[in-house]
Amino acid sequence: MNVLVKSIKVIWMQLWRWLDKVISMLGGRTISTLAAALLVTLLSVVVSDYWLTSIHQVNLTLQGVHSNINSLHQLKSNLYQAESAQRGYLFTQQSSYVKPFNMALKAARLHIDHIDARMRKQTPPERAVRELVFLKAISASLEAKAAEMQMTIELSLSGEKNAALKVVNLDASVVKMHKFINYSDLLINAQFKQLKDLKKKRIKVIELSRLSLVTGALIVVVLMVLVIKQLLAELGIKNDLQTLLAHKNECDALKIQQQSKLLRSLALDYQADVERERQKLSRELHDELGSIFTATKMDIAWTIKKIHGIGLIDDVSKNALIEKLQKTNQYVDQGIQYQRHIVQELHPAMLSTFGFWPVFTSLIEDAAARNRWTLTLNLPDQTTQLNETISLIVYRIVQETLNNANKHAKATTIDVHLMIDTDFLKLEITDNGVGMDLTSLASNTHGLSGMRHRVLAIGGHFEMVSAPNKGLFTRALIPLDTAVS
Repeated sequence: MNVLVKSIKVIWMQLWRWLDKVISMLGGRTISTLAAALLVTLLSVVVSDYWLTSIHQVNLTLQGVHSNINSLHQLKSNLYQAESAQRGYLFTQQSSYVKPFNMALKAARLHIDHIDARMRKQTPPERAVRELVFLKAISASLEAKAAEMQMTIELSLSGEKNAALKVVNLDASVVKMHKFINYSDLLINAQFKQLKDLKKKRIKVIELSRLSLVTGALIVVVLMVLVIKQLLAELGIKNDLQTLLAHKNECDALKIQQQSKLLRSLALDYQADVERERQKLSRELHDELGSIFTATKMDIAWTIKKIHGIGLIDDVSKNALIEKLQKTNQYVDQGIQYQRHIVQELHPAMLSTFGFWPVFTSLIEDAAARNRWTLTLNLPDQTTQLNETISLIVYRIVQETLNNANKHAKATTIDVHLMIDTDFLKLEITDNGVGMDLTSLASNTHGLSGMRHRVLAIGGHFEMVSAPNKGLFTRALIPLDTAVS
């Protein structure tokens, strides 16, 4: 018993795996169920067509049986008509009875032929054998009765009326008529029995066709309910996945936003550190190198003074030494100027001393006055506080742009617009100079690259638009949400 149960379980598992494989090959449970519903629908159509054909065939057989019964009644009626015409002629000797007599016999024979043809075509073989025997007996009795009646008419035509009447009154004539009627009634009863059986069969076929239609419809409805249930389940899973994906996307977007903000903040901190190092270096250069240059100048001045008081060398040598020292003093002055330039480039000291807005305005206005530009300057309220690093980035962009305009643009007008809202600082600079082909711009333009990198590193947007003889348009969009003090 246990072995049998295990064998059944193994067979069931194999069938289930095979069914899963077939379902997977068909494209999943939903597609498989739809395919099954379609197959059941097609099968239901085929079965319904079969039952309709069966009903139609039964109806045709019923019509044939009805026709046989009518033909048998007509056959009896024809024989009665022939006998009536025979007797009318025998008693009246009127020839008008001969034609109806012949027509009635002809019609009777035609009915027998029609019944024979329908039975051979529509009656089942097992019934047709017995009923065709009855039909042959009917035909034989009809022909016997017809021969008798024909003989009496011929006797009457030959003048032997009494002999014809004796034949009519014989018991054999009555027996022949009774045989015909008995065989006809037997066949009619058989046809009525067949008619009853056919009606029962038609009812059964109709019930079976209804049952198949209802069963097919129920199976299709069940399959469609399963499909709808599966689709709803899949839609639920899809909605859950979409919700989960949307939530994950929101989390990822928030993480990306946080990471971007952190990177911008780190970039801003890095630039702030760079600016602090530059400021420290500029201060050290200013203090240490300035002290060295000042001490050198003082030593040169002391040496020149001492040379004037030395009496051991001639005046020509004194003058040569003094001239040499004065040139050295000029070199020191040049070094001081260059040192101041480097210090200014490293970190504009005036920003710390006077604040961003005065120094920024002075930078633009001095450059416009120096180059005789027509200046359009739009700045926000100068009480607006800016982060030190961002203010240095803006200062460097304007400084580099104005330097390029001074060296290369040959411009006559300069427009500078600076706008600040809660999230962004937007800087736009336009000149009407000779412009440039940005596609062929050399990669070693460190000033332009430096501006771009400063802005992009903190998550901003930097663009330049220009063409030969079309001037230069520079725009920087700097986010303020990562600003640190």
